Amino acid sequence: MSAPQDNRSVTRAATPGAPMPGAPMPGAAPPPAALPVASRTALQARAEQMLVRTVPQVKYQLMRVGPAGLTGIGVLLATAVAAIALLFPAHQSVLALRDELTKAGHAMPGTAKPQQSPQQFAASLPTREQIPAILGVVLVQATDAGIDLPQGRYTFSPPTSNRLARYTFEFPVKGDYGNIRSFINKSLAAIPALGLDKLHVERKNVGDTVVSADVGFVIYLRGA
Repeated sequence: MSAPQDNRSVTRAATPGAPMPGAPMPGAAPPPAALPVASRTALQARAEQMLVRTVPQVKYQLMRVGPAGLTGIGVLLATAVAAIALLFPAHQSVLALRDELTKAGHAMPGTAKPQQSPQQFAASLPTREQIPAILGVVLVQATDAGIDLPQGRYTFSPPTSNRLARYTFEFPVKGDYGNIRSFINKSLAAIPALGLDKLHVERKNVGDTVVSADVGFVIYLRGA
């Protein structure tokens, strides 16, 4: 025979201070508040409205342009990119050359000289009779720098009421980038009264070391 079953249930008393099941722990951070469903729906609706408005406008503009117009736009964009890629390095090198030559033409001497009065400055300038000798010095500097000067233009400007007389020398030069820079630097260093008046540099292809340049010098005269 089986023993009689005891169907009585046992109920345990809750311990004082113990948390109840499902109750939040003291000191625990509250869970993050979720974005209201209504707000998410409003944002989605606004985005869909913007998309619905934009797509037809883009399609309409493309239809107006047509296949030929789209092809032309693509060719123009490709040409612009190619021009920037090819011309930017050459432009940068020309700017660097001009900057270096300008600094060389206005470089201050190592030893500061006493300030001259206008009369003293004018008295230190060469005369018109000295121009052939000065031109000979420029030609020597060109030869030393490896530059050939097959021709040149020489212009004399007489004095005016507010300007001294001056001579300008212009030489079309074709040669290595470094040799042209050396020619100009040597000429300015050899003739203190000489100044760089003009510089125009052209490079046919990116990466070419041989460039074409128009170099102009100016020298002021006294007693002309």
